[in-house]
Amino acid sequence: MNNKPTIIYIMSDNRSGSTLLENILSKSDECFSVGELAMLKGHLLKNGPGEKWNWTCACGSALTDCVFWSSIIKQTYQADPENFASALTWNFKSKALALNAMAPFMFKKKFLKVINQPVNVKVTNTLNKLFQLVHEKSGKNFIVDSSKNPLQALAIYKKVTGFDVKIIWLKRDLRAIVTSKTKWKSLNKKKEKSMQKLLLDVFYYRRLCYTVSTLVKPEDIIELDYKTLATNTHEELQKIFNAFGMKAFPTPEYMELVEDHTIGGTPGRFSKKPIQYDDSWKEQYNDNKLAYFTGGVLNKI
Repeated sequence: MNNKPTIIYIMSDNRSGSTLLENILSKSDECFSVGELAMLKGHLLKNGPGEKWNWTCACGSALTDCVFWSSIIKQTYQADPENFASALTWNFKSKALALNAMAPFMFKKKFLKVINQPVNVKVTNTLNKLFQLVHEKSGKNFIVDSSKNPLQALAIYKKVTGFDVKIIWLKRDLRAIVTSKTKWKSLNKKKEKSMQKLLLDVFYYRRLCYTVSTLVKPEDIIELDYKTLATNTHEELQKIFNAFGMKAFPTPEYMELVEDHTIGGTPGRFSKKPIQYDDSWKEQYNDNKLAYFTGGVLNKI
């Protein structure tokens, strides 16, 4: 019998519902959700996403003061800041990864080279320590990491020891992701791309996720759809229970923080919201039928 604790890694694009999924799983007595662990160093340095909530833990405290994270940070980052790294370094649109996306069965070994680079070995060494300390501190058998990044997923799957690693590939309609990203960029006053260009970026990211899925044993990965998760939450949870050996727990009706100590995630997680699906994104394509059609085709590839 395998008594190893389990890491559940949520792999997805941004704006695909990863925060919702990890929040749902955090309601299990067996689970502890770390949120987006890849963002830990950025939060400590107050750099990158997190400015809207001052890079604090979801409990509201600075990570160095948090009742959960403070001792872990003391044993890792503060003990050896030079060798502390929580996020993989990779070039999103490098030629090697572009070849991977187009023909993963020919070039997927490129992904293994990326995670074995010295700068990224430092990351997996850090993550090994972090996951072990989180497990010891929480006492939970399942740790949920919603960092999303497919290369980070592969590094954890291949390199983190002492744990079983399972991956949930969470998908969402490419067109919905694009409209959500467009809205998010506008709110943060970032330069916007056209819908067509964003669609290609989102499609490319999905192909990178697909490449990772080919490097994972079939019994260690499941695919979920965001719309189905939001509209048939109970049934989708059963898939996770059955695939990963998790005990069933009551299906939550709301997304809410309850004594959570998560890192990162959508700002909307701070308010209690019913779990429901919103398809108003379709309205954004009323004047761009070509982008809507293109996205529909790419969804099927």
